[in-house]
Amino acid sequence: MKKILFFITALLLVGCVNPPQGLEKDEFTIQNLKDIDQDHYACQCKDVRLGGKVLSVDVLKNQTKIEVLSLQVSSFSAKPVLDSTTNGRFIAYLKGFVDPESLKDQYITVKGKLTGKEMGKIDQADYQYPVVTVQAFRQWQLVKEYYYEYDDWDYYPFGFGPRWGLMGRFWFAQPKVRYVLR
Repeated sequence: MKKILFFITALLLVGCVNPPQGLEKDEFTIQNLKDIDQDHYACQCKDVRLGGKVLSVDVLKNQTKIEVLSLQVSSFSAKPVLDSTTNGRFIAYLKGFVDPESLKDQYITVKGKLTGKEMGKIDQADYQYPVVTVQAFRQWQLVKEYYYEYDDWDYYPFGFGPRWGLMGRFWFAQPKVRYVLR
């Protein structure tokens, strides 16, 4: 019964998670670098929603160029999924000046148009970057969060069970650490 209530509560909470305005998933043709094929580069009309970790930032005359290690983007919240595997890198051009220090090593989700390819290097290897001209973006803050992981004593009514008491786990529980984006 406890598990069913937990599941229903989790479903209700997931329904309350909305992506930032302009980054809703239904507006975009491409939401993953793997979905890009050669025809999309020629068209320069495909809307994309991509995200990941900012690796480098270059300030140009009227725009800011960022190199992003692409990560899967959550369909509900539009946040990059921290424990997902990368599927490549892309270049995003932001309009105007954005301070490089405010973006470096941060996480970002961008909305824009796929406008072509750009050749570059990753160490000694040549790499072909998809290029996105950004119309809107959201920067995410990486936050350290502490939590307690409960196991067997959690299954007893009101938490009282074999590990409760002076020597029980409740008194000596060690918090665990996880990182989330906000």
